Amino acid sequence: MDTKLFLEKFNRADLKGKVQLVASVPFSDIKDIYPEIKDSLDKARSLIYMKSQSREAKFLLDKIDADIELHSQNYTKAIFILENSIRKHAANVQDSLICYSMLKNAFIKIRDINKAFEIHHLMELKWDRKDEALNIDYGLQKSTLYNMLGLTDEAIKERRIEAHKYITKNDTDAYANFYNDIGVFFNAKKRSDSARFYFLRAKNLLVHKKYTKDRETFYKFFIALVDGNLALSYFNQGDVKAAIPLLKVDVYYSLKVENFESAFNSYNLLTKCYVNLEQKDLAKKYLDSAKTLIDEKIKGIAPKLRLLLTCAAYYNSTKDFYKSNECYQQYVTINDSFQILEKERNLKNQSAAIKLGKTELELNENDRLLEQNKFNDAKQRSFKAYMLAGIIILSSIIIFMFLNNRNFKRREEQLSIKNKQISSQNLLIEQSLREKEALIKEIHHRVKNNLQIISSMLSLQLGKVVDVNTESILKDAQQRINAISVTHQMLYQKENISTISLGDYVENLVCQIEATIFSHNIELNTSIASRNRKINIDTAVPLGLMINEILTNAYKHAFSGAVKGEVSVLLIDIADGCILKISDNGKGLPDNFENLNQKSMGMELIYILAEQLDASIKIEKNNGTTFIIEMKF
Repeated sequence: MDTKLFLEKFNRADLKGKVQLVASVPFSDIKDIYPEIKDSLDKARSLIYMKSQSREAKFLLDKIDADIELHSQNYTKAIFILENSIRKHAANVQDSLICYSMLKNAFIKIRDINKAFEIHHLMELKWDRKDEALNIDYGLQKSTLYNMLGLTDEAIKERRIEAHKYITKNDTDAYANFYNDIGVFFNAKKRSDSARFYFLRAKNLLVHKKYTKDRETFYKFFIALVDGNLALSYFNQGDVKAAIPLLKVDVYYSLKVENFESAFNSYNLLTKCYVNLEQKDLAKKYLDSAKTLIDEKIKGIAPKLRLLLTCAAYYNSTKDFYKSNECYQQYVTINDSFQILEKERNLKNQSAAIKLGKTELELNENDRLLEQNKFNDAKQRSFKAYMLAGIIILSSIIIFMFLNNRNFKRREEQLSIKNKQISSQNLLIEQSLREKEALIKEIHHRVKNNLQIISSMLSLQLGKVVDVNTESILKDAQQRINAISVTHQMLYQKENISTISLGDYVENLVCQIEATIFSHNIELNTSIASRNRKINIDTAVPLGLMINEILTNAYKHAFSGAVKGEVSVLLIDIADGCILKISDNGKGLPDNFENLNQKSMGMELIYILAEQLDASIKIEKNNGTTFIIEMKF
């Protein structure tokens, strides 16, 4: 934007015109010249609030203030301004939609996706009445919001509805985007076959599309981007050799169009592929390329955290456990610092919102007192009129009204004091509850970190152990510690710090175990039919250890050599509890298992944990081994 021309228009405009002009452009376009116009804008604001009853002018000032706060990342303050504007100053549907659009963006920024989803619904209700000249859109699609909430099935369903409503028949680009999005959602569910089907449909559309020479680079990048997503589906299924050439193409075109984040993601996944293939030199090459992009092109904490985890995995594969642990500790430190900064920023935003709220209450109180004074003046004039009718009657009325008015004010003041005391006490109680919840979350957080440190120390010790039996014992201990760590991690990451979702817990734990003892020859399938059941930490820890023992035994003993196999985990609800089935199609338990199991610490631990949970355990030995655990709640 031509800021010089903007300043000329601003200086020529009257007060109303100045406000309209500033409100018509994004603050990011005028932030460099804002100090030059701030005084004039503040003067206009003062005059409008003191002398004008125009809701339009006050709404435009709210829009400007909210845009400034959003740009400054004071999201909570922006939310307060916008919600107040909707209540008091929005004059029509267009004004409301503008506020909703900005509110949705603010809630997404503070990761309150539930509120963003509510705002999106309100926008849908009013969208049919939107003026075509109003230049706003929904922002993030509802399907994306579902995905951010972890509701992948709903995201897929909604994305199909969006495609049906908004994509025209011959819009190849839109259909390619649609198929790519569906594939990404299936990748998130680890349903690689379904994801690959949609990625290939997207790629087929783009490969056969006719385009002009000036659009060639864009479409080749688009195809490469789909290839990168397709590579992830191959990687998730363990077919890293199929993933590698696709990732290399994605890197080439991502760098060509300077989409450095896409290039970084492919470099990162290439490193993991070559680590899995035990080609350490190539893994190091792509790891260094990813580091270069982080150092020179990409800003932000999230990519750096992903890189540190990949570094830890690489050094772990090279048996350099010291560097692996160092990378992981850097990850933990940066991640913790980032979360602390986020909490501090949100706390500052909340404090600013509270101050604004107090100011708003004071203004409302002043308005009320002004109205009360006007009312009192009117009564006094009435008293004077009645004085003409009779001194005695008027005197009696004056005395009565004076006493009544004084008592009324006294009671009103007392009530106001009581209300303020109650509000103050409520704030103190709420603050105390928040502090206690934060303390409990911090305890779970520190327990999780301590368990991770113990796990890292075991990793260091493993690097120095030469005895196979000792190494196996240390690995088993490390697995059990990681299983307990998952429980504490989920507790401090959830709003409800006393219970966690049984389905989410089992799913997260199985994913961690699969990542730790991953084997190309074994496919691990998880089916969670129980999503509403909640458990506490006393149930979660022994259950997690039991699942860890059974899965570890299946990976270690069920399959011989390079035999391919399948391990499945099924969780279903029953009337008064749930059933957990863990099965494999391996060689099964030996015929003399009943005599051997007393010598196995793992099997003995499984039975002890089942007894602790008051759960029944049944073992079937048909076509492999199946553990059936029935728990009552």
